[in-house]
Amino acid sequence: MKMKKVMMTVAVCAALMCSQGAYAQVVQEAKEAKKEIKADRKEAKAEKKMMKAEKHAGTPEGDAKMAKAEKKQEKAMKKEIKSEVKDTKANAKATVKEARKSSN
Repeated sequence: MKMKKVMMTVAVCAALMCSQGAYAQVVQEAKEAKKEIKADRKEAKAEKKMMKAEKHAGTPEGDAKMAKAEKKQEKAMKKEIKSEVKDTKANAKATVKEARKSSN
């Protein structure tokens, strides 16, 4: 009877570990998707600011708006890079997990 309980416990723990790994992978992919969405939003805002700044080109107000738009553009590019890093990290984790699985 004790052996049956031990085997049952081991089976449950193994199932939880497998599902936890899959859950971690899903969480990682969700984080990457969230970063990508944020990057897209920032880029859209930067483009909008750039268009507004172009309307006022040649004026002091236009120069200030252009500087702000360029700053937004830089921040959007940084977000895009962070998004790509998250994607690379998620892919690396998946590859490592598969390699560990195949070696066992």
